[in-house]
Amino acid sequence: MSDVPARRVVPATVFALTLCVWCGWVSGFHHSSTPALAMWSASLAGVGVIDLLFWRGRRGGRLGLHLPPARTRWPRPGQEDSGRAFVGLVPWLALTLVVLVWELLGIDTGPHQPHLTISALAQAFRPFNAALLLVWILVGLGYGAARARAPVGWASGETAHGASPGALSSAAVVGGHPATVVALLLPPSRAVGVAFWVGLIVACVLVEIAARRSRGRLADAEEFVRLISGPLVANALFVVAWTYAGWHLFAH
Repeated sequence: MSDVPARRVVPATVFALTLCVWCGWVSGFHHSSTPALAMWSASLAGVGVIDLLFWRGRRGGRLGLHLPPARTRWPRPGQEDSGRAFVGLVPWLALTLVVLVWELLGIDTGPHQPHLTISALAQAFRPFNAALLLVWILVGLGYGAARARAPVGWASGETAHGASPGALSSAAVVGGHPATVVALLLPPSRAVGVAFWVGLIVACVLVEIAARRSRGRLADAEEFVRLISGPLVANALFVVAWTYAGWHLFAH
């Protein structure tokens, strides 16, 4: 029994170190180049293979990675009404909306101002590019793992209370084109952009900690992912969006 944790920790550590080395190496290739496209394609294929193994493990396939299903469902029993469910999603929805607004404002930044969007910062700083590639890969792996760990009885067609991705996108652009206020809201400093994205990661970690300590009142990241990706159409859209984001950030 004592060697069980070691059997899990050692491979996970080796995998994490290998992934960090890979991202650091890939970040050295110039965007819009054939090597960059090839390395991003290899990263995409690697994530796809592992997620496929998660999927096969979920269905009891021999060539699969078996993950234990989550013990609880969300919303928790007794908290299924729309009001409580929405409150439990508010922190994640707020972070999503903040990112959408920031990216929209950054896209409209003038040509003579430092761009603060995630793609521009990744091209400006190699360490940032490596870290972003690592995050992108982990998001892809975490997405596959979250769906593979769905509680027993969870189906891809289930729906739950809460805002849809389409509703979030619509809410982000209400109020018209933001080009006239860009200079006021986004200071011309790349340091501000780096601070924003680092702060976003810290905020996500804090929300996750709060959710795990809330006894089910708040959805954790895994539950949030399963909730918004339940319908087949939503699942397909998220996969396409993640793939396009990777291509735009690391290959285009």
